[in-house]
Amino acid sequence: MRLMPELACLSLLITLAACNESQPGVNERIAFTPTNCGQIGCDLDDSIGVYGKINFQIDGLDGQSTAGLDLASRDPSRLTVEPAEDIGGAPSWELTALGAGVVQVAAIDPGGTEIDFVEVAIQDLVALTLQPYTSNIVGPAEEQGYDEAYTVNANEPVAWNVRPLIAGDVTTMGRFMFETVTIAGEPDVTDFELGTSDRPNGYLYVDLPAGDYPVEFQLSDDPDNLYVSAIIHSI
Repeated sequence: MRLMPELACLSLLITLAACNESQPGVNERIAFTPTNCGQIGCDLDDSIGVYGKINFQIDGLDGQSTAGLDLASRDPSRLTVEPAEDIGGAPSWELTALGAGVVQVAAIDPGGTEIDFVEVAIQDLVALTLQPYTSNIVGPAEEQGYDEAYTVNANEPVAWNVRPLIAGDVTTMGRFMFETVTIAGEPDVTDFELGTSDRPNGYLYVDLPAGDYPVEFQLSDDPDNLYVSAIIHSI
């Protein structure tokens, strides 16, 4: 039985926590776990893209208590750390990447003593891409005038994630905000969105009649106006 995209998404969300990779701190007293990072499976071996947000959760190692611990960035000009809502009933912190580099995030007890720390890599973004989320999408292909071209079956639900790329054209961690640009007089992909579509957060879920749908996604917080242009052929 094939899952519809929204059911597949729910299934992925349920298993997401199991995909996250914990990393022990340098002192091996705290395990730091990235989560809610905008992709399936969060791992500190993957950097955070500049302008991206992720969450951290912590666990004690070898009997170390985490009660009352807080997290702090050693370089807030490049990475901020703020308390966030609980995830799965456990505390979390939101990390926001502001500049490329390697930043240490420390776990600190109520008395101000540092218990442990971990290094977090941040990289500049070089491009955006549309990442097919359902299997019934052909592409990306090359087409003059567009960064990416896709072909889908008409009147069949399809979905993409808009994801950032770093050097080497690989995706990276981070939740990002996007602006959608369509062309006046051309078929508008946003007229055919389905209920769970969330373009501002980079999730496009549509059921398109036959036609050609040009669309562009721009990174909201980027002063250099990073974007990806695409054409979707629905046949």
